[in-house]
Amino acid sequence: MKFRLIVQDGIKFTEEIDYALIQTEDGQFAILDKHIPVVTSVNSSGFIKLVNNNVVSFVVVDRATVVFKQSQLDVFSLHAQIGATLEKAVAAFLRESSAQQEASKRENVDFSKQERELRENIMKAKAGHI
Repeated sequence: MKFRLIVQDGIKFTEEIDYALIQTEDGQFAILDKHIPVVTSVNSSGFIKLVNNNVVSFVVVDRATVVFKQSQLDVFSLHAQIGATLEKAVAAFLRESSAQQEASKRENVDFSKQERELRENIMKAKAGHI
């Protein structure tokens, strides 16, 4: 079956797999090629284990929706990282999350500065005063 990992920026990873093991807050279940269609969610404590020809990899996700139909498993997530082991995937996920938080802080500071400058320029131009 075909596996696709889709994040905010688009398709991050595509792979042919034999089966997937989904870890949700309710427990684990496997999806094989002839599985019935299913939609489920995976919160931040869950993960997806992918198996292809005895090669195992793990996908750690942030608030994901998992959709399986017609031999295609799609995972839609805000953020996700893939690793050869669960520990490596979690470590990569944490590094990426940290970097994104830092970038968001810098962006917020930039917006605050721009807003302050805009307010000052509006006051200097006396916009709105007749």
